[in-house]
Amino acid sequence: MKISWLKLPGLYDIIFLLFLMISFLFIGAACLTPWLDFSQFKLVRTALLSHVAVLTWVGLALHIISYWRSFHIPAMLTANILGIGAFLIFWLLPSVLLVPVVLLLGAIFLTLKVVQQTKA
Repeated sequence: MKISWLKLPGLYDIIFLLFLMISFLFIGAACLTPWLDFSQFKLVRTALLSHVAVLTWVGLALHIISYWRSFHIPAMLTANILGIGAFLIFWLLPSVLLVPVVLLLGAIFLTLKVVQQTKA
């Protein structure tokens, strides 16, 4: 399968969700280990969440580019709107996690649906 501007945001969303899961597992492990003091936990959390802030801008840009290229595919327009909304929520409200994750999963599934329909 070729990578295109329409499918690239879906791939990036998957990679972003994996990074997010690994980050929160690492933060949880740093919080639960008794031999790490709280100042190191704050450093780890701040570093990982600052990376998330930068990565949201990349995801937002990819979804906007894909949105402008997918005017002829309604499902891709919806997937890109979900992705744009999810990354805006990640950027504006980083403490809210469930809503943008659900929006990103919706964007990924819509992108996969479009890819399967166009490949068949």
